[in-house]
Amino acid sequence: MGLTASCHCGAVTIELVEAPDSLTECNCSICYRYGALWAYGTAQTITVNAQADALRHYCWGDKCIEFYHCQRCGCLTHYESVEKRCDSRVAVNARMLPPGDIQALKIRRFDGADSWQFLD
Repeated sequence: MGLTASCHCGAVTIELVEAPDSLTECNCSICYRYGALWAYGTAQTITVNAQADALRHYCWGDKCIEFYHCQRCGCLTHYESVEKRCDSRVAVNARMLPPGDIQALKIRRFDGADSWQFLD
């Protein structure tokens, strides 16, 4: 079953071919500040639809990931690898999904700040 995520204003929508098995909460310096819950897929299983000039990205650190935000309402929508390949990971901010679509999913905590391992 597919899911549709949306920023607050609706200028950015994201289609997931199927619901994730779990979500990831990361405590690295940027994810912690964003407060995102990540649902993972690839460029083949996730489609980002955005109105003209709605998206802006931010790169930090080693410049290998682009974090995308809606320029109109400010919501963090997703991140992608700088390398745009069909098998590249795409992470959707699951907080852009309807709450009822994610409430039963397990949240895995990832220690991106230190050990780079799942904590549970």
